[in-house]
Amino acid sequence: MAPEPIRLDAATVANLFNAPDADPFSPRETDVLGEAGIDRLLLHLQLHPVRKPIGETLIVTLPADQITPDLQPKLAAAIQRYCATHIEDNRLQVRLSRKQHTVGMVTVLLIALVAIVIAFLLISTLFANASQVVQGMIYASTSVFVWVILWDPLEALLFDWAQPARENRALERLMAMEVAVEAQA
Repeated sequence: MAPEPIRLDAATVANLFNAPDADPFSPRETDVLGEAGIDRLLLHLQLHPVRKPIGETLIVTLPADQITPDLQPKLAAAIQRYCATHIEDNRLQVRLSRKQHTVGMVTVLLIALVAIVIAFLLISTLFANASQVVQGMIYASTSVFVWVILWDPLEALLFDWAQPARENRALERLMAMEVAVEAQA
């Protein structure tokens, strides 16, 4: 059984890839929000992922005066190029993020190590005779400081790849779809 076709309504072919001006009076969701049609479609595809997308069809509906005899193959090729380029861009963004946050992580680890050593030296020399409460406050303050500076680079290394990977799965799903063009009713 073939899955239900996915419909994308646009005022022009250009509005599939470029966001139109926001128009709350338009009947089209993309026009109301001022979003490109493909971007809105990708959001829906990410919201409703499919494990094995087989035989899906994307039906692009346009005004009749926008449809030319060679539009369908040109549009299918444009969607393929857009998706392939966007997937590669996402991969580059993830690689750059990992590189930047790895450098950041090494930097904050060195700062954390210095903070721990300073706290240890303070407690073993200057505050050696201080009460356990004061020593505990120094340890606790150092612990919170280290935790705070490690949080951002660690979170970025662990989770920044997830959104581009999810988007790439949606783009790959879009690339696998058969593209059809229909006139708006």
